[in-house]
Amino acid sequence: MEISCCLCLEGTRIILEDDSGGEDEGSNYKCCQGDVHVKRACFYVAISALIVCLFSTVCMLFGVYTVNLWLDIFLIIINTVVAIIMMFGLYYDKAALLVPFIISEITQCVLFFILANYVLYYTIVIKRQRFYQKFDQMLMVISIYLGIIVCIGAIWAATKCYHYLRQKAEGLYPDTGGRCMWE
Repeated sequence: MEISCCLCLEGTRIILEDDSGGEDEGSNYKCCQGDVHVKRACFYVAISALIVCLFSTVCMLFGVYTVNLWLDIFLIIINTVVAIIMMFGLYYDKAALLVPFIISEITQCVLFFILANYVLYYTIVIKRQRFYQKFDQMLMVISIYLGIIVCIGAIWAATKCYHYLRQKAEGLYPDTGGRCMWE
């Protein structure tokens, strides 16, 4: 797969290659039912994180934010920075640069899980709320749980890519593909 970058650097291309396949040592570094190499999946995770940050920023410009304005700004900045760091880690094959993304996502999953459980408890215990208020809160809880499931998938892909890059750097795994290089 080849992506041409026409806006920032004329003539710059990003080439993503998967493993050649087969039953070699690299076959356990595949995901999506063995169709995608973990390095490519991690690249997709980083791109999707940047798209979500862009979408959240546009929503904030229209006055739509989730819990707290400053918390949302903080999360957008953190998620953007760790996604960019992860892309550098993929480009330079540095496993350590994937660790900030993994840590921030685990932390966010735990905190959002606590938030969802608190809102669920509040919705069930407080009886003076109207039906539409309880309905809105239940929709929020369900969306948080779904977001946590998606986030766990991203953590899994990034962790598997971390192990791949670490083993590749230690020389335990030969370089047979899964490269992300800029020409």
